[in-house]
Amino acid sequence: MNTAGTHAVPRIIAGVAAIPFTLFTLMALPDAVRGRFDALSVTFAALFATASIFCWWFAIRGHLGESRRRMGIALAGGFVLGAIGFVAGFIGPILVAPGANQGPLLGIFITGPLGFVLGAGIGWIYSFRGRRA
Repeated sequence: MNTAGTHAVPRIIAGVAAIPFTLFTLMALPDAVRGRFDALSVTFAALFATASIFCWWFAIRGHLGESRRRMGIALAGGFVLGAIGFVAGFIGPILVAPGANQGPLLGIFITGPLGFVLGAGIGWIYSFRGRRA
C-alpha cells in the first residue's frame, strides 16, 4: 500500500495548522530577544514553536515511517515530562503555600508547557539512539 497516499490528508491538515503556530511564534520572538522577558510569553512562545515544528515535521516528512517513529518518541517524551511538570507545578504550590489560591496556575501555565517542550527535545534526541542512518 502507498503510505504517502494514506497520510496525505493528515499531512495537509498539519501543514495548515503549522501556519498560525509559526506566526504566533514569530510574533512573540522579538519581545523575548529585545530583553522584555516575560515568563508566560516565553513559555507560550516555546510551546507554540514546538507545536509548529511538529506540524511542519509531519507535513513534510510524515510519509516516512522512520520519521513518524521519531515523532512518536519525541511526542511521548513531551507528554511524559509535560505531565510530570504539570503535576509538580500544580501540587507543589498547594503543599508549600496552602493559602495561595493562584499556586496551581504555575503547573498549568509554566511547568507543564515547559516540561512538554523539554521532554519533546529529549525524546527527539533519544530517538536517534541505536539507529545509524
